Amino acid sequence: MKTNFVRVMGDTPINRVLDFLIENERESWTMVEMRNEAEVGYSTLKLLIPKMLNNGLITITKTVGKSKLYKINKENIAVKKIYSLYNTINEMETQKLINI
Repeated sequence: MKTNFVRVMGDTPINRVLDFLIENERESWTMVEMRNEAEVGYSTLKLLIPKMLNNGLITITKTVGKSKLYKINKENIAVKKIYSLYNTINEMETQKLINI
């Protein structure tokens, strides 16, 4: 089931990854876990991760062998704005349901 964020902002790989990381902000995730949970192709995720790291949207929390664990970077100003948008969309969609 698609979340309000993905339905409103578009069902794109970056939106699915952001949505997953926001919904699971307390945990760190490997690329394989993100691929499975966000339903994004591994090769697509391999392209997204460096861009997201470079822009400070995610951080590496731990390295275990060759695997890295990633988490959304809640300190980043852009991420703070995405959280605000995320919450606004949820409020807007909830209001629509109330008014039905």
